[in-house]
Amino acid sequence: MRRNARIIRTAVAALLAAAVPGGAQTAVRLEEVLSIGGPASEALFQWTGLATDDQGALYVLDAMDFAVKKFDARGRLLNKAGRRGQGPGEFTTPRWLAVDGENVYAVDQSVAGLLVFDRDLVYLKTIPLPGLVEAVEARPGGGLAVVVSAFDAPGRVLFLDPDGRTAGELRYREKREGFLLDTVSLALAPGGAVYLGFLFQDRIERWDLSAGRSWSRSLFGGKASETTNVRGFALPKDTFILDIAVDSLGRVYALGGKQARNRARDVFVLDASGALTAVLTLPQPSHCLHFDSRDFLYVRAEEGTALKKFRLVFD
Repeated sequence: MRRNARIIRTAVAALLAAAVPGGAQTAVRLEEVLSIGGPASEALFQWTGLATDDQGALYVLDAMDFAVKKFDARGRLLNKAGRRGQGPGEFTTPRWLAVDGENVYAVDQSVAGLLVFDRDLVYLKTIPLPGLVEAVEARPGGGLAVVVSAFDAPGRVLFLDPDGRTAGELRYREKREGFLLDTVSLALAPGGAVYLGFLFQDRIERWDLSAGRSWSRSLFGGKASETTNVRGFALPKDTFILDIAVDSLGRVYALGGKQARNRARDVFVLDASGALTAVLTLPQPSHCLHFDSRDFLYVRAEEGTALKKFRLVFD
């Protein structure tokens, strides 16, 4: 594990900046403060999901180890739980994580529900849900927001209380548009706003629970995805938004997919109105973005065998 900080200066992608309304852009620097794992380490094999708690601990889902792992703020492995299987606390396709209060909520793509562990990674229960889970986020103030996919009821975000009871619902899609998993990413702002990023559409949206959709923005000129025919089904070929995240100041970060100049590395920073304020480029491709309570950014590296923690410096 490298302990010395590296400062990576990022360039603004002018061609992409014109796609979203905005004024002068801000330069952003990334300072690496922590690295866990790597090709020569066995700490991580191919991680998929990440969450952090208020004590600075990191919880990571490892898809090749079929386990959830807990690291302290210095990157030391404290515990791990889970194995391959379909029993209580076991995984077949580990995907996402969230931490709320004393509980850790894990998503297995084959399970219509959430696997619940305590902070010591003791399995507690599974919360059943009316569909497969595409994304899960802890809500500011407590509870969870979960994107649930079901063929007969597409486009739903369910808001759950800490015990898993549904406390509200947001419908962002009114009709079926095929049934593909992992097509939507989710982020929650401290004031209650819900942000959605679409994998196969050039679209980021802000929703407010009382007022509905506030705005919709594109980053790549509103381009539609090309399709390919697979066994009689037209499937999208292009990816646009791989993941989104929000920091404590309400800035929205969108990780660009195939349409970005630097695929899976370009991160577009928008303000709460949807205006583009900065573009930064990660040193290696990532599939997700995560901010902790102190606004440190966590991303994937080394093809999933490493996890990087950065400090963002806005000049």
